[in-house]
Amino acid sequence: MKLFKSTILVVWLMLVSCEDKDRVSIEIYESTFPESGSINQEIEIDLKAQANNGCYTDLKIEMHKINDRHFLFTATAFYPSRSNIACPTVMVNKDTTIVFKPTQTGKYFFQTNESPFAVRKDTITIN
Repeated sequence: MKLFKSTILVVWLMLVSCEDKDRVSIEIYESTFPESGSINQEIEIDLKAQANNGCYTDLKIEMHKINDRHFLFTATAFYPSRSNIACPTVMVNKDTTIVFKPTQTGKYFFQTNESPFAVRKDTITIN
């Protein structure tokens, strides 16, 4: 019985101490793309995202394939769903290098961010 009460107490404490967090979009503020590349050769794309306070955690930058030649880069982070939390006044950053290996010659199109953030479009020509 003692073990049962202890287990219940531990589970209750874990639930009370956990914050609800939602994954939200954040802005990729800088991106570096080469102008050209070669087929079947790795190309490095550098991306930087930033959140404006210390409540943002687990920042991620991801590449989404729209079709064979069109890709979208987005950034997300966890943010507490409760609004009464005092957040540290500190910028939270994430730098990522994504390696892309084109399999066809021609132009590849890249979009960084979605609305409401500034959308940037870049092209890499593959020879």
